[in-house]
Parts: sequence; C-alpha cells; structure tokens
Amino acid sequence: MEQLSTSSRLTRLDNLHMTGEHLPVSDPMAELQRAANLRIHNGIGLRPVPDITEAVLRECWQMRRQRAFWLDLTAPTPAALQAVAMLFGFHLLTVEDALSPEHRPKIDEHEDYLFMMFQSVAGISDETVLPTMGVGHCATNRLAVYLGVGFLVTVHDRGFAPVDEVAEIVDARDTTMDQHLDLVLHAIVDRMIDQVFPVLSDVEDRIQEIEAHIFTEQDQDVLPTVLKTKRELMTLRRLMGLQREMLLRLSRREDLPCIEAKTAIYFRDVYDHAVRLEETCVMLIELATNVAEAHLAVASRRTNEVMKFLTIFSTIWMPLTFIVGVYGMNFEYLPELKVWWFYPFLWVVMIGIVGGMLMFFRRKKWL
Repeated sequence: MEQLSTSSRLTRLDNLHMTGEHLPVSDPMAELQRAANLRIHNGIGLRPVPDITEAVLRECWQMRRQRAFWLDLTAPTPAALQAVAMLFGFHLLTVEDALSPEHRPKIDEHEDYLFMMFQSVAGISDETVLPTMGVGHCATNRLAVYLGVGFLVTVHDRGFAPVDEVAEIVDARDTTMDQHLDLVLHAIVDRMIDQVFPVLSDVEDRIQEIEAHIFTEQDQDVLPTVLKTKRELMTLRRLMGLQREMLLRLSRREDLPCIEAKTAIYFRDVYDHAVRLEETCVMLIELATNVAEAHLAVASRRTNEVMKFLTIFSTIWMPLTFIVGVYGMNFEYLPELKVWWFYPFLWVVMIGIVGGMLMFFRRKKWL
C-alpha cells in the first residue's frame, strides 16, 4: 500500500473536518503517545514499545503478517486517530464513527479488515437505576475495533475494564497474541457482555424494592422512577439486540477472513450470553410495567377509599343539616318550641338517623 509522507499527512489533517470543526494540527504523534498502548508479538514473545513514533507504527503495519501487534487507544484526539487511520489505510468514515459517542453497534467489512462498534453499560448510579448520560438513557462505554490479519486496533473513550483485564492476561501469557488476535477480541467482548449481568441484577433488586414499598403507607410517587427505568431498559435491550446480531455473524464467520473457525465457537458462547441479556431485559421491562400498573392501581384504590369516606360523611350529614335547618327558621309559631323535652328528643332522633344509616351502609357492604 502506498505510504503518504509526513508533510502530506499533516496537510490532509489540516483540511479534514470532524463534526463540522477543523481538526487541530498540533503534533498528532505527541497526542498519540498519551493515548496509545502498543503491544508487538514477534512469534516468541511480546516486545515492549516504550516510545510510539510514526516510524514504529509504519514498521508494525508493514511487518504485521510476521509480527502481530495490538494498538489500544484511550480517548484519542481526532487528529491522533486520523494519523493512525492514514498510516494503516483505514477509511476516514470509520474514524468519525469511532469518535461518535452515540453510534449504534455495527460491523462493517472492508477489503483488509473488519470495523466493529460495541456498546456496554458503564455502571450504576445512586440517583436512578441506570445512569442518564450517553446513548439513550444508559451510560455506555464505546468500543471501536479494527481487526485484520496480524493487527488489532481498539479505541475507547475512557478507561475500559474489559480491555485492561485482557491486556493484563496478554502481558502475562505473551503467546496469546501470536497471530490469534481474534481470540484477544473475543476475550474483550466476552468480558464486556458479562459485565452487564450484575448491572441487570441490581436493576431487578431495585425494581423489587420499589414494588415492596408500593403497598406500604410510606409509598411515594415512584411512577417517574419506574418509567425512567423502563426507558433505560428498552435502550439497553436495543443495544443488546444489535450486538446479538453482530455476535451471530462472528460466530458463523459468514466469509469474515479475520475470524478463525476455532474462534467462532467462542463467539457463539458470547452470543448465547447476549441472548440471555436480551431476554433478561425483556423480563425486567415487563416487571417495570407491572410495577407501574400496580402503583397506579394502589393509588386509584386509595383515592376511592378517600372519596368513599367523604361521600358517606356528606350523606350522613344531609338529613341532620335538613333538621337543624328547619328548626333554625325564624318563625314565631312552631309547636315544638313550647315542649320542654323536644330538644333532647331531637338529639335522640338525629343520633338514631346516624346509627341507622351506618347500619344500612354496613349491610350493603359499603363500609
């Protein structure tokens, strides 16, 4: 592949636009030093690369069929990622996708490599069931992957635990990378998918806790929290569904030259985990829906109890109000006014009316 000179690369970087803005032309290699982690396997073991320069990366690319390498980029600047893309011949649109915080998971086939986008839940916040930043309503970790014969390039926007864990394994077992970079990718994706299970377990515990409080006197208006949780679960289900289709393609290989047959079996296991996650999301969405409906039913029942009490109270007072209203009229000739026992008798009548109405309501099971 024809290599571009350093000056021509910097000129192209100056003219490129990312998200409507000009890319900076400060030294991309200096920025790459901060963000990059490079591992090279020479068939015998790993070779440490303390200083990542353009010459080192060019040599890695030219010797990739003899010496596999893994370049990991953490929160690279657009200029640094563009420099890597032009050195390795990656399409510039993949760079834009890799830097987009809300890009949907996908897998694209190019002539010499696969480009993949993954999304994983970042964690749990104390304010709500899932964090509210990132894709949809879930805080997610974005992972962009370039996979080809003899090379693996991973890009993520923050510290990513699955990548760090796999990097430690690769450093401890330096033969893992020997022309088996699809196994390295499998290890990363496997941990990325598995880290969602405790997240969903915590979500389920919180939903059940909300459900338990619905039927207590301390119940509060939990409907906004439940509906927000449901939206977050639907976002997570969509992400898992898209990645399930990606993993299905990887497990079947489907003419993907970078995935070996023995590695496809491992991707099939990750695919099963993704299916379980999607089914769990569906179950939790249904549980959240049931909790929301139960909350509305309990709130409606309590409203009905209050209205029933007020209605009975008003009904009982209606005849009493009528009686005192009649004898509160300013007429001179009322026969009962001269009878000494009529006032206590009137109280007995009103108390009898109240007691009779209460007995009638209880017989009708209105009380």
